Amino acid sequence: MLDRIEKGTFSQEGAGVLGAGCLEFIGYFWYHSRPMLRLSTRQQSILNRVVDAYIETAQPVGSRLITELYQRLYRSSYSPATVRHEMGRLEELGYLTHPHTSAGRIPTDLGYRYYVDHGLSLENLPDELLGDVEEQLKGIGNGVDSVADRVASLLTALSGEISLVLFPVVRNRVSDTEKTYSLVIMGTSRILEKPEFQDIQKVKRVFKALDEKKEMVEWISSRIPKEGVQISIGRENEQNAFWECTMISTRCSVGKGCEGTMALFGPKRMRYGRLIPLLKQVSRLMNWVLP
Repeated sequence: MLDRIEKGTFSQEGAGVLGAGCLEFIGYFWYHSRPMLRLSTRQQSILNRVVDAYIETAQPVGSRLITELYQRLYRSSYSPATVRHEMGRLEELGYLTHPHTSAGRIPTDLGYRYYVDHGLSLENLPDELLGDVEEQLKGIGNGVDSVADRVASLLTALSGEISLVLFPVVRNRVSDTEKTYSLVIMGTSRILEKPEFQDIQKVKRVFKALDEKKEMVEWISSRIPKEGVQISIGRENEQNAFWECTMISTRCSVGKGCEGTMALFGPKRMRYGRLIPLLKQVSRLMNWVLP
C-alpha cells in the first residue's frame, strides 16, 4: 500500500490550499448542511492522509500508519503523540469517527466533504487512456439510446463504479411536444465488490432505490450542475438508502445537439482524485466527438 502512495495515489503534503487543478470545481459541489470549521494546516494535512489511507485500504486508520506515511513520503514526520492528538481533535470537530471495535478512525461525511473541497489533488489521466476513450466514442452510432448505453458501459469499465446516463426524450404529439427523460444505469453489481457493502440488507436498499426510475430521474435532474461537476456525499443525498454512497455528476452531449447528464455512483470511499477528472474528460470528449 505504501508503494502505491508514493506513485501519486495520495495528495501532496499540506494540501490545505486547492491546487490549480481543483479551482474549476469550486462552487459546483453540493455542500453539506453542517458548517465546516477552518482547520489548521497540520489538521488539514492529517485529515487528507487519513482519507487517502481509508480510500486505499477500507480499514480504520491509526496514528501509527499516518506517522509512517509522513516518514515514507516526506522523510520527516509529526510525532506519534501529535498525530494522535490531532486525530482526536478532528474527531471532536466531526471530521473523523471510529468504529466501536477499533482504535482507528474513518472519515465522516463532513471529513469527505472537507477533503474534496480543500485537500484533493486530481490525477493526470494517461494520454493513452484518453486516446482509447476518444476512439470508442467515435465508434458509437448516432442514436441517443445507443450513445447512452455505450457511454454508461464505458464509464463503468473505466471507474469500477455504477454509472448513470440521463438524457431527454422528446415526443411530438398532434397538439403539443412532450419532453420526458430516460435513464440508463450500468454496473450495479460492482457495488457487491465493495467491502462496505457486504451487508445484504444494505445492498438490497441501494438496489431498490436504484430501481425506482422515476425517483432516480428526479434526483439526478435536481443535481445537474451548470458547469463543472457536482458531488453528493452520504447524507447530502435525501434517500437514506444512499447515505453510504457518493454521486459525482456532470453535463454531457449525447448527440444530435442533445445534452444529458452522466454520473458515477458508489461508496463514499471513492477515488475522487481519479474519478472527477475521468468524468470531466469523458464529458469533454463527448462534446467534441459526438455530432
